[in-house]
Amino acid sequence: MPTTGPAAAQQAEPIRLVVQEGGREIGREEFTLEQGRARGAPGTTLTAGARYPGSKPSTQLSAVLERGPESSIAKFQLEVEAAEGTTVILAAGSGARLIVRTVAAGSESGRELPGGPDVVLLDDGVYSLYAAVADLATPAGRRLTGIFPRTGRRASFTARRDSGGDGGGGNVRTALSGEVTGTLITDAAGRLRRLELPDRNITVTRQE
Repeated sequence: MPTTGPAAAQQAEPIRLVVQEGGREIGREEFTLEQGRARGAPGTTLTAGARYPGSKPSTQLSAVLERGPESSIAKFQLEVEAAEGTTVILAAGSGARLIVRTVAAGSESGRELPGGPDVVLLDDGVYSLYAAVADLATPAGRRLTGIFPRTGRRASFTARRDSGGDGGGGNVRTALSGEVTGTLITDAAGRLRRLELPDRNITVTRQE
């Protein structure tokens, strides 16, 4: 499971998450969020790995998301290992378009989707990706489009940042409404601390 981002003098310690559905643990995730991208480019790099279930997993996911200094999607890679084989999904921004390519055993496909600064890439198994939503949220509420490359789902929603934060210590609370509803809390460094998605009965918390 990947736990490092771009080369650095000191690697960031991975943050561990527990994924629950209806109060029952269904998986584990760990991630790092670091400043900088490959080859010294500006921006951020999120590197994550998830297991479902947490022990003796039948499905494992690995993700890398590089975002530019203007929060643009520079590079996205999601690898899914399951009983039916391994699938790799690649995506990158190209102006106002998002180019997505899927590679599986014996097949490869590509598609172009509308891109832009209000598009975020999400996945129903890699919840640390929601940190990008908090980064783009505004106190007045910002309209975003979530693209789930693994399933092809598109969702329009509004992300509103609470000015008061949540729980002190620099934590920030973001409310989601629309086709994605819930609440997410990030720390002062923009890393996911808690995520609640009531429509899916999903709660994601840090393993302290």
